[in-house]
Amino acid sequence: MIKSKLIWGIICLVIAGVLAVANLALPPESLTFQIGDQNVPWVPPVVLAIVGIVLLATSKQREEDVAQASQVERTQDPEKVALNKRMETIAWGAFLIMLGGFALVPGGTIAKGWWSIGVGVLMLGLNAARYFTKIRMSSFTTILGLLSVVGGIAQLAGWKSLEGGFFLIIIGVYLIFKPYFDKRQLFGKAEEG
Repeated sequence: MIKSKLIWGIICLVIAGVLAVANLALPPESLTFQIGDQNVPWVPPVVLAIVGIVLLATSKQREEDVAQASQVERTQDPEKVALNKRMETIAWGAFLIMLGGFALVPGGTIAKGWWSIGVGVLMLGLNAARYFTKIRMSSFTTILGLLSVVGGIAQLAGWKSLEGGFFLIIIGVYLIFKPYFDKRQLFGKAEEG
């Protein structure tokens, strides 16, 4: 049993329960969760309940799997370390060039959403390059890249208040598919074989 998933699953379900009771007991104006111009206070309890259920469902892992995973010796491949370092340097260089270009362009010329989309494409591109060169991807930059692209699209569409909802949805989807990612060992330290 994975205790951290169990604990966080229980915490998510308790918070979802408290929010659901508050939604039922308090007047509709007292709790707000805005999506566009509409107040939908039931969205956070539903998302937290789904995340809590997924965490509880995935917390029961066979002890043999956990023991085998801890016994697997991780070694660093010097070629992969060097390749990953080169790819990260290229991504940072592209980010700084984009940042400089964005600073040189006058304020209203380019919509703000394009900046977020550009940053997200850089992060996702770095992880795609890692994937195709058999280097483990970074879950942190993958999720940030997805959030950045979705947030940029939301900004371009004029849905500035939806970014928080997209954040919850992407985190929830990641948690649902985390056992699949762990089984295939897609995410982790880039240098490990």
